[in-house]
Amino acid sequence: MQTRRSSQFFLALTIFSVSAASAQTRITSPLQQFGHNIGDDYRLVNYAQLSEYWKKLDRESNRMKVVQMGTSAEGRPMWMSIITAPENHARLARYQDIAARLARAEGLTDVQARALAKEGKAVVWIDGGLHA
Repeated sequence: MQTRRSSQFFLALTIFSVSAASAQTRITSPLQQFGHNIGDDYRLVNYAQLSEYWKKLDRESNRMKVVQMGTSAEGRPMWMSIITAPENHARLARYQDIAARLARAEGLTDVQARALAKEGKAVVWIDGGLHA
């Protein structure tokens, strides 16, 4: 009897998981966008292709926002994508303020710094730089 209930539970859980996954927004993979995977031998995407792909992902996902962080020496926009939970996007300005205050550490007591560190979010920078 216990085995049967366990089986029914796991079957229901599987059905629920599959239903939830199919209800989620579909995100375009690099293979779908470019016709090859990122990192495939002899295959590189150019600046325009990558920019368009990032903007597409921004439209498809509530977890990614593409932001212009500057202009290159060639006058092209330099893009940065911020990937996080929707609730963190809503508080992004606050998290940026916390990071700036902690980076400068001017006028902060140890207690204030610890409180800010506890409230803030860790940032991971992944750079796609390529040597010429």
